Amino acid sequence: MSPTGSSGCWRPMLSSSPDKLVTRCQPWLGTFVEISVAEADMGAVEAAFRAIAHIHACMSFHSADSDLARLRSARPGETVAVDEETAAVLRMAVALHEATDGLFDVAVGRALVRSRFLPREGIAHLSRYTGTTADIEIIDDRHVRCRKRLLIDLGGIAKGHAVDRAVAALQAAGVRAGLVNAGGDLRAFGEQDWQVQLRDADDVVRYGLTVRNCAMASSANLFDRHAIRGTLHSPHVGRNGAPALIDHRVTVLADKCAIADAMTKVAMVDADLADRILATRNGYVLRPSMTREAA
Repeated sequence: MSPTGSSGCWRPMLSSSPDKLVTRCQPWLGTFVEISVAEADMGAVEAAFRAIAHIHACMSFHSADSDLARLRSARPGETVAVDEETAAVLRMAVALHEATDGLFDVAVGRALVRSRFLPREGIAHLSRYTGTTADIEIIDDRHVRCRKRLLIDLGGIAKGHAVDRAVAALQAAGVRAGLVNAGGDLRAFGEQDWQVQLRDADDVVRYGLTVRNCAMASSANLFDRHAIRGTLHSPHVGRNGAPALIDHRVTVLADKCAIADAMTKVAMVDADLADRILATRNGYVLRPSMTREAA
């Protein structure tokens, strides 16, 4: 699973807590994942990392034995057995595709392979992959079929879902407060404040804010572009398959990290549309007036 242009500078500090904060870090999902909890809760961290590793294995575009590889190898209309987590993420993706009138589309693999942001290894006849997210049918919690051939890339939502599953694992183990941060896609839980600093698209930290019991994600691509035959491309795809090129950071807050992660991709193209969808999820697109100058 490759990074998708997240631009968060997350320096978490647990405010007003008598407990010592400990952070553990592992490489997953094409980035570094940090889990911060009180020292007394460190025994629960490995279960959270196992949840993340499981999602990484199921939803990697690069792995030949992932669910995504099986889906792209299947014939149109063929039923494919997938992990429950994959089915859950695809179900969310289909709902968001409908809510955004097609703007959020996990079938961007074809465009990203063509623009060299994803590898073409093992993918022949790229022109055959003509489907969109609307062609994905969730049969049940373990079976999916695609009415057309399509290249699914879940890099715009799976990282956020992995954060949510890690939080669920920590809470199931009795952890009362913590923060999971996957390269800028993060979620804080519990009655604690977390100070977050934001790195802008030009890699400079200017702003910060305090969060509690919410998820946040950021995206930018100012330094993640290249030209192909005179046309600039980025790892974000807008309407009608056009590259989304924005020179500023987009940050979204929501109740779940999967939603925040997905909505950054929408907000890059249409912030008002993202705000309307986020209003139903206790979320919003972060505007400059909502931040403070970073210390």
